[in-house]
Amino acid sequence: MGLLDIDPGMIIWTIITFVLLIIVLSKTAWKPILAMIDEREKTIQDSLDQAEKAQQEAEQKMQEYQQKLAEARREAREIINEGKDSAEKIKAEIIEEADNQKKKMIDDAREQINAERDQAMREIKDSVSDIAISAASKILQKQVTADAHMDIIERSMQDFGSRKQ
Repeated sequence: MGLLDIDPGMIIWTIITFVLLIIVLSKTAWKPILAMIDEREKTIQDSLDQAEKAQQEAEQKMQEYQQKLAEARREAREIINEGKDSAEKIKAEIIEEADNQKKKMIDDAREQINAERDQAMREIKDSVSDIAISAASKILQKQVTADAHMDIIERSMQDFGSRKQ
């Protein structure tokens, strides 16, 4: 018999052996194999669930981080803006204070100038009145000729110059 020849007895015994093998395997090994496959499937599903849960937690934490980062940036901008506003207020106060001091100094200088001018005017009036009185008394003492009149004016001017010094 050749290898490729069909033997009906051998086919029957092969089928019977295969069926017995399946029955024996189903009674002894099939349940543990299915249990192991189910356990493996459950482990894989649990791992997938945990990975999905971890991914969701990571996404949630990323959103929280981004929100906190945005909040920190907003607060930083507010602090910077408050600092700028505060600096502007201080600058305005300093400028206003400097302007007030400048105005006060100008007003004080004007008052001093006016007081000194008034004092000078009083002194000039006093000097002019003294000169006028002196000239009038000299005129009354003498008969005034043109030469005498010039002489009186020159002496009065000299007297005025010597009083001023």
